[in-house]
Amino acid sequence: MVRWAGCILVLVSCFGIGMNRSEDLKKHLGELEELKRVFCLLKSEMEYTRAPFSEVFEKIGRKVMVPFSKWLQVLAIRLEEKTYGSFEEVWILTVDDELKKSRLHEEELQELRIIGKQLEYFNHIDLYIERLEYKISQLRKTYQSKRKLWRSLGIMGGIFLVILLL
Repeated sequence: MVRWAGCILVLVSCFGIGMNRSEDLKKHLGELEELKRVFCLLKSEMEYTRAPFSEVFEKIGRKVMVPFSKWLQVLAIRLEEKTYGSFEEVWILTVDDELKKSRLHEEELQELRIIGKQLEYFNHIDLYIERLEYKISQLRKTYQSKRKLWRSLGIMGGIFLVILLL
């Protein structure tokens, strides 16, 4: 009886791990879409209002979702204080501090650090938005198959462990 209960617990936990991994993929896709939204808003605010960066970031930070809202608000505060160095240094510092717990991969964070050095050029923002659109489309294409893969791996891994334990 106890053995069967243990087997069921192993199966359920392995299935839960597979479900968790597939949910991470979904959240990663959502964060990339939100990041694209951030840069579209940033571009339009910079083009039409020509307000200082701190005002632009603070305004956009109220419109977007976590973790980008907190990141932009901290960025606006640090730019207003002017004690953290140049704009590029503040940008990199806040990306490292505020977005390290996001689901963005390291290469995506590196691209985000780099784009901070080129924000005054609208064509660089357009290129970055295009790269994000491409990544999002690629992730959407592979999302369903990867989601099924993680779920199947969770179930199969659980069955394999149960067989090994019996």
